Amino acid sequence: MASARHRLTSTALAAATAGLAVAVAGCAGPAEPADPAAVAARAAPAGVAPELVYVLDLEGFELAPQSVGVSGTDGMSAAYVRRGDAGVATVLLTTDRGGAGEPCETLPDAGRSTYACTATLDEATVRLEGTDVDAATMRAAARSVRVPTAGELGDLFADVPEAPRPVERGDLPEGDGAPVDPAGSGG
Repeated sequence: MASARHRLTSTALAAATAGLAVAVAGCAGPAEPADPAAVAARAAPAGVAPELVYVLDLEGFELAPQSVGVSGTDGMSAAYVRRGDAGVATVLLTTDRGGAGEPCETLPDAGRSTYACTATLDEATVRLEGTDVDAATMRAAARSVRVPTAGELGDLFADVPEAPRPVERGDLPEGDGAPVDPAGSGG
């Protein structure tokens, strides 16, 4: 009798443990995108529009933090690098609010080592330029574009300087800044 009870308890314990493992595994998914306010807090001082901040998850490629900066008026740029025996491969990501280009998903396997293509996400046009990569890598790069997680924001903007402030000039008059030119003799 004790043996049957022991077997039943062991079976119940094993089933509970397996169920817990499945539940925990189901919770571990991809990290959530950063809150828009957190993105804005890091991007805006650098002059980058928060809605144009995107990153890549491309296997073998790492972000070159010193490459992150403003592109165009308020877009973002970031370079991703893969170092290997064959040399260095790069994928440059830039974002802006419009434009067209060859969609990354339709890139042909042309045997080139340099590619340029676009992907559209929400309001952003994401342009990808690859050097020493193949078309499959560029298609994978386009599929991996996403909003960064809260944990990635610090590294993403670590080396980005704040946008320069306008210079205050003390020699301009108040108002519209037009010179004061009173009428006088001869005029």
